[in-house]
Formats: sequence, structure tokens, C-alpha cells
Amino acid sequence: MRCYLPNLLVQTAVFSSAVASAMAANPFLTQSNPLTRQALELRGGWTPDAKDVAKLGLTVGAATALSTKTVLEKTGNGNLDPMSVLTVRRIGGSILNYSVAAYLMLSQNASASTAVGVGSIITIIELAKTLFDGTHKDLGIPAEGQAMVLFITAIFSHLLINDSGGGNLMKINSGWCIANGVLMGVFTKLALKLYGDKVDASPDLEYIVSLWGFSLVSWGTLMALLDNGMATEKALGLGALPFLLRFAVSKFI
Repeated sequence: MRCYLPNLLVQTAVFSSAVASAMAANPFLTQSNPLTRQALELRGGWTPDAKDVAKLGLTVGAATALSTKTVLEKTGNGNLDPMSVLTVRRIGGSILNYSVAAYLMLSQNASASTAVGVGSIITIIELAKTLFDGTHKDLGIPAEGQAMVLFITAIFSHLLINDSGGGNLMKINSGWCIANGVLMGVFTKLALKLYGDKVDASPDLEYIVSLWGFSLVSWGTLMALLDNGMATEKALGLGALPFLLRFAVSKFI
């Protein structure tokens, strides 16, 4: 499966997430004073802050999610089979929804609830696109499971944006994402069987489901950390770790 992933995209995604994690763990790297930033830029020693990483994530995520075939062609991966397209698109969508939430919280002072709700719209679009463009049929992915996740994600997104689900909404959404993420990311064969009675899934399909699962774990972890009052930058960095670790593990298995 890894042969379908453009190395440039993987490296960029991992780099941007890793920088975010490192800066969240050590906030002293952030140059918040505009005069300090300008001076460092002139000296060639400016260190990007979390806002810059969020903008990088928006760019990478949007490119991979919205112009998947173009990105594959530009990176020398012209084999535009449905699996490669879906793989890159899912990676782009995961980066984009996370980056949208990060941008809204860091640059627009949006609440965690609103940022997560708006970020979830990316997942809704991705799932709907997969259902309606025939990709799930080409890959043998059961439509029922995708439709169920689409419906539940849409409900959570609406409630979060309108902040109308009560004080436990983030916890419930976080639990839903982490539970499903662990099921799909770690117990992939079981997830495929439960969601669509698919027992003989190919290694390629198992990989994409696992990758999607770990993106859900990261998304749910972010919500849990924010709901517990962790500082935004630190929560964004730590939340990205499950997704990063899945990439790291894929290098060895």
C-alpha cells in the first residue's frame, strides 16, 4: 500500500505535524513579538510558530484533498487508480480538518467547540464524496458504514457549531471518534467485518481503513485535550501524535 503514497506528501504532512508537536511541547520557540519576528526574518533565523504550521497544513490538506489527481501527477505518481486517489484524498482531508480547527482557534480566536464543528465539515464532505462518486464501489468499501459515520459526524458538527449539545458534547464526540478510530486503526479486520461483512479485504484496503482510523484517534484526542482545558498549541501538538505514529509504523510493516 505504501507504494501508492507520494513520498513528498507523506514527508510534508509528517514534517508539518511534527513541527506543530515540537512547538506545542516547547512554547518558548514561538516568536510572538512582531518586532522580534521581523528581526529574526531579516537575520534569516526566524522560527515558524503554530499559526504558520496551521497555514502550511491548510495548504497541504487542501491540495491533497481537492486536487488529488494533480498532486499525484506532479509528484510522479501517475497511476491514478481508485485506491491511490482515495488514500491521498483521505490523508489530505485528515490534515485539512485538523488544520482548519487549528487556524480558527489560533488566528480567529474561535472557541474549541466551534473550531472542531467547522473542521468536521471536511470529514462530512470527504465521506459524502466517497459515497456519491462511486469510489466505495470501486474499492469494495461497504456504503453502510460510511453512511453511518457521515450521519453521526454531521449531527456532531451541527451541535458543536451551534454550541447546543450541552457540556458533555465534546466528551461524547471525542469518545465516538477515539472508539471508532481504535477499531478501524488497530482492529482493522474486525472493523471491516462489522461495518460491511467484508472478511477477505485486501492489504491495500486494510491499510487505508487503518490510516483513516488513526486520523480519527488524533481528532478525538484533540477534542479530549481541549475539553480538559489544555492550552491550544499543546493540545494540537499532542493530538497529532497518533496519526504521526501510524506513519512511522508504516515504514517498518
